[in-house]
Amino acid sequence: MGKKAEYKSSIRSRRLIREAFVDLMKEKDLNKITVTDIVTRADINRGTFYAHYQDTRAVIEQIENEILEKMLEFLGEFKYKNFFQNPLPLLLKTSRWVEEDLEFYRILINSHGAEQFLEKFKKIFVNYLENDSDTPDHIKRSSEFFIRINFFAGGIINLYQVWFREEMDCSLNEISLEISKLITSNSTLFCE
Repeated sequence: MGKKAEYKSSIRSRRLIREAFVDLMKEKDLNKITVTDIVTRADINRGTFYAHYQDTRAVIEQIENEILEKMLEFLGEFKYKNFFQNPLPLLLKTSRWVEEDLEFYRILINSHGAEQFLEKFKKIFVNYLENDSDTPDHIKRSSEFFIRINFFAGGIINLYQVWFREEMDCSLNEISLEISKLITSNSTLFCE
């Protein structure tokens, strides 16, 4: 019984720390959030914080890793050629996932320091397309292929950034549909 209570307490502490951190992201740059800020907002002591995290960077890294793991899980459900022949299912699934915690993702993407996370995200997406595909190796090794997948990955990420900055008046589903049209109309660029 004691282990179960300890486990629940640990989950609760991590949740409070994460919520406090996300709340502080609305007010401060990521690099200006301190442990004191977090423990004060979460109403926990410093020892509780340090029992779970080494520093504030560890909190953001855990959040980023959770997001990246979820995206890898989504990518794993789709084979490379399927993505370029019909990217809509993956894009719509991603949109639904983002909409479940829209405010959090809006804050994360618009925060100062988000560029590093988005670059990691892009690298994972490009790496997935380079390595986990049915595309013949001679195509994957070409500079044209590398240019094309980086162009599309960067473009997709940029569209979502613009949307999160509220510079577009459309839904995530509309963005998914347009991206899907662009990719499928150019799918031969990735498979030839």
